Amino acid sequence: MISSKITIELYPAEGRQWATVALDGQDDPHLTLAEAVKALAMEIARLYAQGASEGAPLDLGALKPGERSSGLAPVSVGNLLGISDTLPKETADDDDDDDDDDDDPVHESETIRQREYKLARGWKAAGGKELLQGFDLSEQDLSGVDLSGANLSGSNLEGTNLNGANLSRANLSDAILSVATLIGANLKGADLSRAMLIEAGLGQANLEAANLENSNLTESTLCQTNLYQTNLTKAIVNQANLKEANLSNARLVETNLGEANLTEVNLTDADLSYAFLYEAILHRANLTGTNLTQANLSRADLSHADLSNANLAYADVSLANLIDAKLDTAILYDTDFEGAILSHGDE
Repeated sequence: MISSKITIELYPAEGRQWATVALDGQDDPHLTLAEAVKALAMEIARLYAQGASEGAPLDLGALKPGERSSGLAPVSVGNLLGISDTLPKETADDDDDDDDDDDDPVHESETIRQREYKLARGWKAAGGKELLQGFDLSEQDLSGVDLSGANLSGSNLEGTNLNGANLSRANLSDAILSVATLIGANLKGADLSRAMLIEAGLGQANLEAANLENSNLTESTLCQTNLYQTNLTKAIVNQANLKEANLSNARLVETNLGEANLTEVNLTDADLSYAFLYEAILHRANLTGTNLTQANLSRADLSHADLSNANLAYADVSLANLIDAKLDTAILYDTDFEGAILSHGDE
């Protein structure tokens, strides 16, 4: 709840109606003004709901003029709402003839982008209750920030530095994180469904039990990333680098991993049914107990891979490299091995 005092002054200037706003309190000025307008609108609606005629004056009670609190710099409503209006010269001190902006008591308010960055940076310290949906935080430095549990759905974080950030349980659905760096970031349990993560840097990040369904990770870097029990259903991960990543018990149903680098990756008990792994590199990958039913592994490099107890029923491994791959306990019902290289003699 807002507990600040807001003072709005109206005056005509330059052929327009102007207003300045002064805030006495610790609340965000943008939110305070919005709540003040909302409360006034509700009172007007209640007045007319009681049968008042259209255009009837609104009784605001016993209003009396008061002095503005000292030390408060007013800003125009346009500035507060990010419309980039500047106050007319008439608001300046009449005794001040210096044109230096630094001596003007009226300062232009910060931009929406600057305000959103400050809200995000200090979100946890401020109580972690502010919604950060749709914020433009692109190209900002948010390294090490604590946004655990924050709602950032639909936000623009393109090119943002989120190295070491805590985004556990955060809602990043439909967010733009392309070219962002999240090295070592904590994204455990985060919702990244439908997020854009093209060429994102997620090396050594923790994405355990995160939801990446229908996300786009094209050419992203996930080396040594923890993706244990992560949901990557129908995600696009083609040409991504997942070398030495942990994908055990992950769900990758109908996931596009074409030409992805999965060297020495751990896919133990993962579900890759119907996945697309054309020309993927799975050299020395651990695929023990992995479900590869009807997966497309054509031309994939599975050399030295461990496929013990893996289910390759109806899978396409045509022209794949299976040299020294462990297949002796794998389920190979109706598996397509046409043109596959099973030994050095087949080369």
